[in-house]
Amino acid sequence: SACVKPAEQASPATKAPEPEPFSTAATVAPTQQPSVGGIPAAAIAAAERAKARVEVASTATADNGAIYKQAQTLFAEKKYAEALHALDSIQVELMTSAQEKAVAELRAKITAAVTAAQ
Repeated sequence: SACVKPAEQASPATKAPEPEPFSTAATVAPTQQPSVGGIPAAAIAAAERAKARVEVASTATADNGAIYKQAQTLFAEKKYAEALHALDSIQVELMTSAQEKAVAELRAKITAAVTAAQ
């Protein structure tokens, strides 16, 4: 069997030079995609879409917190149906496990209070 040298042991003279990832040579290529400041426009658009999703998620998370507090207040005022309705409007897919647990516990308290009131 032939002895094959690992790539890192190849002599430098036979190794092709690797292009720099941010070299100016790449920016003069005729097939260049639209870019802004050397950043491909598609990458900028993708980053803006991701940022928009994060902003929506953080707004929804803040809304979830406000809704949870509203449900707690309604529960304290013995407005159980309204409190349950508020909890139903929380976006569960954006909650942490601790938030899910807190919502489940409040829902259980409300349900127990409704049962006791009947």
